[in-house]
Amino acid sequence: MARILILGGGFAGLVVAEKLAAALDDSHQITLVAPNKNFTFYPALVQLAFGKCESDDIIFDLSARLRELGVRFVQGEMIRIHHGRRKVDVAGEDLDGEIGYDYLVIATGRRLATEKTPGFFENAQHLLGVKAALRFGELVRNFREGKIIVGMCPDARLPVPVCETAFALAKQFESQMRDNRIRVSVIFPESVEDAFGGANLHKELEAAFERHNISVHYDVPIREISFNEVISANKHRIKCDLLMLVPPFQGNAALSRMAITDDHNFIIVDDLMRVEGLKNAYAAGDIVSFNGPKLAHMAVRQAEVAAANIVSEINGMEPAKFYYHEIATIIDAAGPDSLYLHYGIWDDSLYRLKTGRFWGWAKEAHDAVWRRRHGQ
Repeated sequence: MARILILGGGFAGLVVAEKLAAALDDSHQITLVAPNKNFTFYPALVQLAFGKCESDDIIFDLSARLRELGVRFVQGEMIRIHHGRRKVDVAGEDLDGEIGYDYLVIATGRRLATEKTPGFFENAQHLLGVKAALRFGELVRNFREGKIIVGMCPDARLPVPVCETAFALAKQFESQMRDNRIRVSVIFPESVEDAFGGANLHKELEAAFERHNISVHYDVPIREISFNEVISANKHRIKCDLLMLVPPFQGNAALSRMAITDDHNFIIVDDLMRVEGLKNAYAAGDIVSFNGPKLAHMAVRQAEVAAANIVSEINGMEPAKFYYHEIATIIDAAGPDSLYLHYGIWDDSLYRLKTGRFWGWAKEAHDAVWRRRHGQ
């Protein structure tokens, strides 16, 4: 019997649990530890903010789904990993103590490091949570005149919702923007290519922004935020009346003492998703130290690789499934300017960029199917 412990209940943690439960018999014990018993479908938070769906459409009971799979759920926080003893300290609703394991999967996700941008908490909105998305949506509905800025802080690593929010604002305020009563701007800390891991899509994206009367500012690494102004490290000072930013991302500080992380506390893994320096340990999802953006489909594919290799190890075989780091994403512009990007971050010879109304429909259909299969 093997004891597999999964830390984290986001995309990566859930998919690892599903794949392991499907591949292993009941003699093995799978446990998932997460601080929240609910799963949130993060790609739909822009839709939630703009009233295109309800909270119940994008949240499901993680603990119930795991019970269906025969996976033990523990509601709690990972405090410390004792890898020499193969135990993890957990504190939370269900347990305050240790859990042992034979195989470990770290999928704890990223932390929103708002403290790295002074003034963020007091003066900016974000969309990375149900409450935050609903709050921003209410502010948008009550907005009458002025300048709205959406963008990314340095190390934010999530460009898609920035673009989709800008397009959603342009659609909602089309007449006001035409009359110049409301203005919408997008801010990137570097270039669009940098935001998308090196993919060359700036011409198509810039053209789409221009058609929607959205202005774009590049190379604006936000340093601090005041009540109505964004200040960059390059001495830009941009006025605004409503601000939505993706904050900086950080990994889990509790892992830094283990010498397995980079400077931002993200875990260093090989292309089999094994944690470098820890035996029988894998990592997947936003906690992993890969370059480029951190997107849900990447977490899913990393989870599939980690699960397949754990099954191989349990069955006495060498891990043989490799992860290939690429982007396959859709930017929904609610119309013909929607973009589909498929790009190989580790091999830029893979590059496909398509536009059209179809891609917005495709994203909506894909998201609905994913939610239905995994919990709705």
